[in-house]
Amino acid sequence: MDLPCRTAAPRESLRERRRRETRDELHAAALRLSRELGFEQVTVEMISEEAGVSPRTFFNYFPSKESALLTWPASFTPEARARFLAAPARDTRSVLRDVGELFASYLEASPPRRDEVEEVFRIAERTPSVLAAVLAGFDALERELGALVAERTGRGTGDRTADLVSGVSMAAVRVAMRRWAQDHGCEQPAPEFVRESFALLKDLTSPLEEAATASS
Repeated sequence: MDLPCRTAAPRESLRERRRRETRDELHAAALRLSRELGFEQVTVEMISEEAGVSPRTFFNYFPSKESALLTWPASFTPEARARFLAAPARDTRSVLRDVGELFASYLEASPPRRDEVEEVFRIAERTPSVLAAVLAGFDALERELGALVAERTGRGTGDRTADLVSGVSMAAVRVAMRRWAQDHGCEQPAPEFVRESFALLKDLTSPLEEAATASS
């Protein structure tokens, strides 16, 4: 069964808009300086000065210069979580399909820039601390997703099937985002790459159903 229709997002307050803008400015400054100087040469102080804020303000938004490069993946919004949990279907096949739509909808609401995603992947490949930050971001989202799947299916946190669904889902998302970032000749947006990636998981859903039955 399909996820419930979205309700209109609440209007962003002036304070929320300013916080978002400041975060975006810090992120842009981190990328710009990394491009010009090399990430290893960039400091929090330099990023802050470039964005016109103090280092103290920087740490209100990011815990490190590595994290300033990353605006995705982030936590799901309360509205997205509620929509996912409200869908009545609890079988693994339906849940996995809805996980794909959860990620695709997230990307539609907060569209990433192809050049920025590609650049972060490129920096991560040659900078261990950035790679660790990228993987930590995906790991945190995987744990959040696992808890959501466990709640949706009525299983306890840490359930093997929920962990398997979340792990497979994050692998599909990582593959989709890397392909999208590197495919310069394709006009297809990131959400469609994610949907295609999850469509390729159809052959895996039967083994997942068997695992769910065995662990019941």
